[in-house]
Amino acid sequence: MLPDISEVKVLRRKTGLTQAQLASAAGVSQSLIAKIEGGRLQPGYAVASKIFAALEQAGKKEEKTASEVLNEKVVFLSPSDSLKEAAAKMKRNAISQLPVFDGGKPVGLVTETLLLDALARGSAESVGQVMAEAPPVVAQSTPLGALAGLLKHCPIVLVAEKGRVKGVVTKSDLLEAMY
Repeated sequence: MLPDISEVKVLRRKTGLTQAQLASAAGVSQSLIAKIEGGRLQPGYAVASKIFAALEQAGKKEEKTASEVLNEKVVFLSPSDSLKEAAAKMKRNAISQLPVFDGGKPVGLVTETLLLDALARGSAESVGQVMAEAPPVVAQSTPLGALAGLLKHCPIVLVAEKGRVKGVVTKSDLLEAMY
C-alpha cells in the first residue's frame, strides 16, 4: 500500500529534491508534481507508485554512514592509567569522554562525570577502577539513524572494520553531519 499522496511534498523536501528532480526520477513532468503537491490533481496508482518509488530511492541515497562522519583520531586510555593522566588527556584534547583499551580491544569508557565522582570520593587511583562499560562498536556501513539511537544511551560509539577500531563518533560529530 502506498503512502497518502498528500505526503509527496513533505517527503520530497525531506530528501532534498526539487520538483524537477523528482519529476525526472519518476519519469513524469514537473508540472504534474506541482499539481499533485498543490492538491489540484489526484494521480492514478501507476503514477503515484512511480513517484513514491523515486522518493524512496532518493531517501536511500541521502543517508550517510558511520564511515563518513567518524573522527579517525581515537584518543584512548589504558586501565592502568592514573585518574590524573585521564584528566590531562581530556583537557589536552578538549574531549569529555575517552574509551579504555586493553590489548587493542575496548574494555571501558571514562567520562568527565565518572572522573569527578572518583576524585571527589578519593577512592580510586586507576582508570580501571572507575571506568564504565565499553561503548558500542559498529560497522563503518552503519547508517546515521542507527548511530543516533545508540548515542542516546552512550556518549560515544566506536567504528570498526574487521574487528579493528577505525574511529569514533560522538554526539557532536553526529549533529555536525546532520545539520
